[in-house]
Amino acid sequence: MKQLFLYLTIGVIFTACEDVIELDLNTAPARLAIDAQLKTNPNTLLPQTVILSLTGGFYDNNTTMVTTATVQLLDISNATTHTFIHNENAPGYYTLDLTPSLNTDYKLIINYDNEIYESSVEQLIPSVPIDHLEQGNGTLFQGDEKEVLVTISDDASRDDFYIFHFGDNLFLATKDEFYQGNAFTFSYFYDDLIAGDTAIINVYGADEAYFNFMTAIIEQTEEGGDPFETTPTTVRGNIFNTTNPTHYPMGYFSIGESYTASLVLE
Repeated sequence: MKQLFLYLTIGVIFTACEDVIELDLNTAPARLAIDAQLKTNPNTLLPQTVILSLTGGFYDNNTTMVTTATVQLLDISNATTHTFIHNENAPGYYTLDLTPSLNTDYKLIINYDNEIYESSVEQLIPSVPIDHLEQGNGTLFQGDEKEVLVTISDDASRDDFYIFHFGDNLFLATKDEFYQGNAFTFSYFYDDLIAGDTAIINVYGADEAYFNFMTAIIEQTEEGGDPFETTPTTVRGNIFNTTNPTHYPMGYFSIGESYTASLVLE
């Protein structure tokens, strides 16, 4: 309803206006954007990928990918450095064939444009497989959404944090505070899939810091917020510019077990 009210208000204000007005907005210096979610699966060999780009202005329609960086993964526990290889066929994508180990300390190090970026020390965080996907009959606002029921079985021996990915940059962050050691079932509604499409869902193990980071990101990017709320603030990750601290990057470095399941919708 808040969205509808906002759209109607805008429509009334600009009904008689035909000129396109672009505001002269201040553009902040470009920052390095780092997508470094490393994944492992006990049943599948997953290549590790780090994606680098630059932040842009409000009116920029194209993303500038970073192709000249040096990306390394430091295995502190074993005093070993692994270097990612840039994929010439996918600009900005750096890959590494490596399976991270439990109880091992890792740090991400990036050298770009004569500046060094280093992450905090992270370890591989376990997760649990998706037990079951089932299509439900529920709907939301439009009445034609596709409901998918997702079930996992939480591990009672530890405190768990999970990041669910539903495709198209749609995420859910949850912790086992209220279902520790039990089966957990929830509904997710797709409004852009139809019968015959496949819903692909991934669950990723996270620690509390990454859970808090993703929760803040989700809250700032989800639709339906109050248009009169305070302007969202920059969500800082765990990667730092050690050469020029004020020119900090955007993004996060994490390592987690990852499980995927799919369901063909009816």
